[in-house]
Amino acid sequence: MNMSIQSSFRRANDICNRHATKIQGTGLSITILYWGFMPAHFDNSLHRHSFFEACYVMDGEGSYYEHDREYDLVKGTAFLSKPGVWHQIRSTSGLTLCYVAFEIDASLTEPLYLEAYRQLAERGNSVVSGADFSSTGYLWQALIALCASSVSTIPLSLEKVAHSLLLSFPDLHGLTLTAGESVQQPISPGHALFSQAKRFIDDNLSNELTLATVASHLHISSRHLTRLFQEHLSQSFVHYIQERRMQHAAQLLLNDYIPIKDIALQCGFQSVHYFTRVFTRALGVSPAKFRRSQFSEGRSGKNHYPPNMS
Repeated sequence: MNMSIQSSFRRANDICNRHATKIQGTGLSITILYWGFMPAHFDNSLHRHSFFEACYVMDGEGSYYEHDREYDLVKGTAFLSKPGVWHQIRSTSGLTLCYVAFEIDASLTEPLYLEAYRQLAERGNSVVSGADFSSTGYLWQALIALCASSVSTIPLSLEKVAHSLLLSFPDLHGLTLTAGESVQQPISPGHALFSQAKRFIDDNLSNELTLATVASHLHISSRHLTRLFQEHLSQSFVHYIQERRMQHAAQLLLNDYIPIKDIALQCGFQSVHYFTRVFTRALGVSPAKFRRSQFSEGRSGKNHYPPNMS
């Protein structure tokens, strides 16, 4: 593996996950769940997210599966995993891959942007080839180059580049809304409640989170909360909680200084053994192996994830 790529990707991963966690501009607010810069990404399991994950292939070859359709992945391919959609990445030789997971903060975002990302989720093109000649491709390159520099203003510059990158996704994947276009509906009360539920869950992942607890916080019935998760994500409350715990655990595992037993507690697991079992079942690899493999072997390591659903 090219050591300069490995070093620049490690630095980009560290800097972006520390300094680019929130993108805010006029009328737009985006929460970054995680960044990833993988010199050698192999297979992962068939899975889905409750958020967007935008990926860009800098080198290598592989395949992307979505809706029983296979897409070729080569240098310069951008692909977007949309909320609620089952998908999988496969590569025998390893992909040099950049990706960012994000969600729109509905209560802080104007209707025009909300409509753009809603349409992106519903009808955006999943895979775009030749993206290395697009603004998205250039911005990914700029992001890595910026993180590799030694200037003291990296956090400020990083925010601007990351903001431009996130705004480039709708256009790249086939959607463009201008100020003159109309939007459909304002934020519904149900959407606002659902956003509050997600925020409460994210803020309390270290605690026991039951359907009754979250419903009580929102002053609604457990039945109503169940319907909100089915309506907005087509998944159960319990599945969402586990997904967010695993996402949070994966982020914390990128920090070598946090013991795995502490990560288990921060993610709501009183037993490190139970945490290890759940994490391994969901991601196909143990927490310790996941931490070791991030930059030495790629996300899945030498032993590819089994093709089972998370």
